[in-house]
Amino acid sequence: MNYLEFLEKEIHSVVAATTDKNGLPQTCVIDVMDSDENGIYFLTASFKDFYKRLKQTGYVALTGMKGEDTLSSISISVHGKVKEIGQARLKRLLDKNPYMYDIYPTEEKRRFLTVFQLYDGIGEWYDLSILPAKSGTFKVSRN
Repeated sequence: MNYLEFLEKEIHSVVAATTDKNGLPQTCVIDVMDSDENGIYFLTASFKDFYKRLKQTGYVALTGMKGEDTLSSISISVHGKVKEIGQARLKRLLDKNPYMYDIYPTEEKRRFLTVFQLYDGIGEWYDLSILPAKSGTFKVSRN
């Protein structure tokens, strides 16, 4: 299974965890908007606290789950290093996720958006949709 692609296309919305300037945990929900052999991509606005925490630590943990109930669920978690890649990939992410044009309908509103790449990390998957349950780990690394 391509875990990063599954995270992007099948789960899509994930809980993102970072730490604040005091080292305290903070979470928010984001969308995994693209993936490839070099990692996963998401965006945020540069005025948000999430952006500031990503820049401060350079690290994020993501968890998402798909399923109707516990015994039909598949979950994927990944944590690792992130870097801001700016607007170079922004159009691709917006075109792949056209609902974003409704959220940020004008160029003026989109000028605050910036793309991040999780490029180096460790992931874990857990599949309860089959019994006995299966689980495993995987690496995220840029080529």
